[in-house]
Amino acid sequence: MQPLDINVAVLSIVFLLIAVVCISSLKEFWRTAKSITATLHMLNESLPRTLRNLEEITTNINMATLTVKNHIENITPAVKCIQGMSEMFIELEHIVRAGIRHPFFKTVNTITAVLKGGRAFLDVYRTPKSLG
Repeated sequence: MQPLDINVAVLSIVFLLIAVVCISSLKEFWRTAKSITATLHMLNESLPRTLRNLEEITTNINMATLTVKNHIENITPAVKCIQGMSEMFIELEHIVRAGIRHPFFKTVNTITAVLKGGRAFLDVYRTPKSLG
């Protein structure tokens, strides 16, 4: 065998190996393309249902948001009224606390003690005396 024959043989083997690798790669690409086609077909079938469900969900969320907004708008006047009343009571408390000092409480305690004493006297005075 001459060197030219050896080179041709080596080149033939290399081209044969390249052809085998290319054929196996093309075969794998073909399988992947079939898989992608099946997946794409499945997505095209299920996408309209998914979009309809998404549209229904969006509509329901919008309706719920509108309902909550309406309820809040209906409750707002009552809350403002209660807030105004509570502010009025707080102001009244401040006025009463400023007007009431310790002598008032001492006077109330004294009046209560006098009333208790008077009641005790009347209770004793009304009960019949027993001699014994």
